[in-house]
Amino acid sequence: MNFWKNELSELDVKNKAKYQKLFSQLVSRVQDNKVPIKPGVKEFKEHYILTEENRLNSYFIHIVPKEAFYIFKEVIKQPDIFLGFSVLAGKYNDKDVRVSCFGVKCDILGMSLIKRKP
Repeated sequence: MNFWKNELSELDVKNKAKYQKLFSQLVSRVQDNKVPIKPGVKEFKEHYILTEENRLNSYFIHIVPKEAFYIFKEVIKQPDIFLGFSVLAGKYNDKDVRVSCFGVKCDILGMSLIKRKP
C-alpha cells in the first residue's frame, strides 16, 4: 500500500482546474438524480469515470485522470479501503453515492464545492 501512496504523492495531475470543475458538476448532477448509477468504466479524452457498486457499502463514482490511472488500477483491487477524499452526493438502492477525483488534492476539490452556485 505504501507504493501507491508514494506514487500518488509524486504525481502531478495537469489541468487541475478542469478536474475541479468536473468534480463539482458531477456532484451536482448526482444530487439532482441526473447521473445513471451503473457500475463500469467510461473513457474520455483525458480521464475516466469509473463507478463501483460496493466499496464500503456505497456506490463510488471516481473521476480518474489518465495520468493517475496506473496507480488507480492497483488501489481499486482493495475493495475495503477508502481511496481518499470523496463527497456524499446522494442515495441509490438504499446505499450512499459518493463522488471522488483520484489524484487531485482534497483542498482543490473542496474549493470547487465552495465556489459553485446553489
